[in-house]
Amino acid sequence: MMPNNIPNLDDLRRQIDRIDGELHDKIMQRTALIDQVAKAKQLLGRHDFAMRPSREAEVVRALAKRHTGPLPTATVIRIWRELMNGATALQGPMSVAVCAPARSVAYWDMARNHFGSSVPMTLHTSPSVVMRIVDDQPGAIGLLPFPQSGEENPWWPALASQANDQSGPRVIWRLPFFSSLTGRFERLEALAVAKLVPEASGEDATLAMVETYLDVSLARVMGQLDQCGFGVHPLAVHEQDQQGVRLQLIELDGLVNDEDPAMVAFHEKMGEGLSRVSILGAYPKALAVGKAG
Repeated sequence: MMPNNIPNLDDLRRQIDRIDGELHDKIMQRTALIDQVAKAKQLLGRHDFAMRPSREAEVVRALAKRHTGPLPTATVIRIWRELMNGATALQGPMSVAVCAPARSVAYWDMARNHFGSSVPMTLHTSPSVVMRIVDDQPGAIGLLPFPQSGEENPWWPALASQANDQSGPRVIWRLPFFSSLTGRFERLEALAVAKLVPEASGEDATLAMVETYLDVSLARVMGQLDQCGFGVHPLAVHEQDQQGVRLQLIELDGLVNDEDPAMVAFHEKMGEGLSRVSILGAYPKALAVGKAG
C-alpha cells in the first residue's frame, strides 16, 4: 500500500521548471545590466581590462559565506564564475594563453575551471611565448606554472623589468582560487598574468621580488621584512651568479606598494645589501579550505 504523503512528482517537476524559467530571466536581466555597464564605460572613455579580480573575489566570498544546503559550494562558485567570465567577455576581448611545459592537463583544467568554458584558450610550452602574448594582445591572460626554487631559467624575473610600468603585465591571480574536485587533476598551482592594475578585495597578497647581493641570506631578508610588520611567505629563490645577485620571490600579506612606510623602512634596514624590490603584482587570497567544498 502506497503511503499518502508521497509528493506528486509531476508537481515537483513543474515547480523546478518554473524556477528554471525564473533563473533564466534573472540571468538575462543580469546580462542586460552588464551591457549597460559596458556602454557607460565607453561613454566615460574607459577602455581598460573588463576583468576585476577584486570584485570577482568579493562576489565568490559572499556566495561561500551565505550558501547552505547539500549542493557543494564549489558548484555554486563554478556557476557564478561562468556568469562573471561571460560578462567580462561581453565587455571586451578576453583570451587565456596556458603554459604547460610538461603538457600537463592540470594547467588547462585549472584555466577552464577559473576562466570559464567559453573563453578562447591556447596551449604553449614556453613561458616567454605566453608573456609575449600577454604583452601584445589586448585582453590576454597568461597562466604560468607556479615558481620553484632551482629553476634554470624562471619566468618571473622578466616581470621586474616592467614593475614600474602601470600598463605592463603583472600577476593578478594565484590559482586555484577555490577548491574543486574537477579542477585539481594534479596538485599544482599557477599564477595568472595580465595587463591589469590590482585593486583591494579585502583579503589580498602582494608578490614581490627582492634582489640582494649573494652574501645576503634569505633568512636576513625574511627577518627584516618581519620586523617591518609584513606577513611574509617565501616562494622561490633564483641566484644569478654572473651578476652576483640573488632574486628572492616573496608573498606579502595585504596590498603593498613601493611607497608604503613599511617598505621604505625595509629599504633602510637592508642598506647596501639590497639591490632593489620589484612589486610583480597582487591578487585576492584564495578562498579558505572548507568554504568551497
